[in-house]
Amino acid sequence: MTLISNDNLDGVDYWQEMPVTRIGWELLKLEPHILEVGDIVHVQGRSLFSKIIRWVTRSSTEKLSWSSHSALVLKVGSSIEVIDTAGVQVVVRSIQSFEILKSRVLVSRVPGGLSASQKEMLVKKALEYEGRLYGAFKLLAHALDRFFDNRYVFRRLATMDQYPICSWIVAYCYKRVLGLLFGGLPNAVQPDDILDYCMASRWTVVWVDTPRTLEECRRIYGA
Repeated sequence: MTLISNDNLDGVDYWQEMPVTRIGWELLKLEPHILEVGDIVHVQGRSLFSKIIRWVTRSSTEKLSWSSHSALVLKVGSSIEVIDTAGVQVVVRSIQSFEILKSRVLVSRVPGGLSASQKEMLVKKALEYEGRLYGAFKLLAHALDRFFDNRYVFRRLATMDQYPICSWIVAYCYKRVLGLLFGGLPNAVQPDDILDYCMASRWTVVWVDTPRTLEECRRIYGA
């Protein structure tokens, strides 16, 4: 059993057991409390749009980035609800939506987990985005920066989060509640940047959809 201190996140000392990675949608339906509020959902979609995002957000050494989408766990109970962008706006929906779409999914958690007060503040901040329109212009800014090897050029012009994209919701919530940056300013980070940061910072991979996803994560990140 591995125990981790979380005192650097909340100014208090408390300890939690580091969970092992759990696998499979059926298990998650039976044991929804595998996940916790504040966990980050990393998604690799199967649609053409998702593949375009993975191409646009890749580094110069990658064929495609792994993650095309990010979401934040808001509620864990009889169902698990996440906040993210779907269609033209920000919505709260079941995590099972990704199973229906046959997406590949990995969920990570900050080392040691979050305190009750941190979870409450994250939910409150995240719900401020619900119902807002999707930031198509911001996605275009990310795409244009691809032609400058992902340098922070056009994204600098799109600083307002009134019309967010999925990764901005996660990044702004964590910055405003925990002061945490995923390797860059909230309006600059992309879904794969968040995954890269979580893996490099040894966040706990608490759940994945399939063994293949876990094996691929370990191969790419040495996790």
